[in-house]
Amino acid sequence: MAETRFKKTPFHYLQYLSLKVFCVLFVLLPYRFSVWLARTLVRGTAVFFPNRFKRMEYDISRAFPDKTPQEVHQIAVDSWSNMGTILAEFLHLTHMSRENFKKHCKVVGLEKIQKAQGTTGGIIHIGHFTNWEAFGLAASVYGMEKAVLAQRVDNPYIDEETNRLRNIFGGRTFYSNNGDQPFFAAMRWIKRKFLLGILIDQNATASEVWLPFMGRIAAFSPITALLAIKMQAPAFPVKVKREKDGTLVCHILDPLIPPTEYTPETTRQFTKQLVGFYEDSLREDPASWLWAHNRWKREAEGEAYLQEHPEERL
Repeated sequence: MAETRFKKTPFHYLQYLSLKVFCVLFVLLPYRFSVWLARTLVRGTAVFFPNRFKRMEYDISRAFPDKTPQEVHQIAVDSWSNMGTILAEFLHLTHMSRENFKKHCKVVGLEKIQKAQGTTGGIIHIGHFTNWEAFGLAASVYGMEKAVLAQRVDNPYIDEETNRLRNIFGGRTFYSNNGDQPFFAAMRWIKRKFLLGILIDQNATASEVWLPFMGRIAAFSPITALLAIKMQAPAFPVKVKREKDGTLVCHILDPLIPPTEYTPETTRQFTKQLVGFYEDSLREDPASWLWAHNRWKREAEGEAYLQEHPEERL
């Protein structure tokens, strides 16, 4: 099934070539102009995805019932535009020297994960905020041995190119789909006292933990909590901010220490703690989050499950 889904086709190759030409042209443009242009162009594409954009507005209004329709619409527009910003920044950052990279992307609190590398290892706890890919690159540029847990995209040519760029300064990728079993590979990586980046603010399709997220039930993967508890490795929340001049600043916060004992209950509770960090970030700057994700895709299923298992409702 997975092999069929990710099989290379001529159509996939045409998609890849089109995107490759687009990317090459953007890299040739000046950095700031490229970011502005990508943001502007992507903002205009929202008209071609009216149903998705309406769902974004619906989700935002549910998460922030006190906001006016105008405010909700602006958050959706800014979130959609941010996808273009991410693309342009990512392309340029992957083509910079390490010295130039550090001028455009800075890290605050680096000493926290430097201490973990070589002692406990750790998990980089980051969500789809601002430009999460920039911190993945920055971790390698600033000397960290990191890997990321990612989902393979359907187009294998684009997936291979994205993975190449994602690790252009160093690092590895473990896939959580396509039939791969990343858990034990991730355990071995952390056992070597390295760092593993995981985003859990996306819909889980299996082995889920049902938790409230912005007032609604959502399916979360417990893998971050499981790895942290099993390996007794801290999770380091990371916030990425974009300054007015466009500089990306990655703030590494104090680590979240996992429970010492593994049980289904401690796993749920620690996952809830991790989710709470995302909620705080989202409330602080809602437009920075990738609302295009169908985050509450399984809400009805989750509510039904918790009706049958009330002891798991947190």
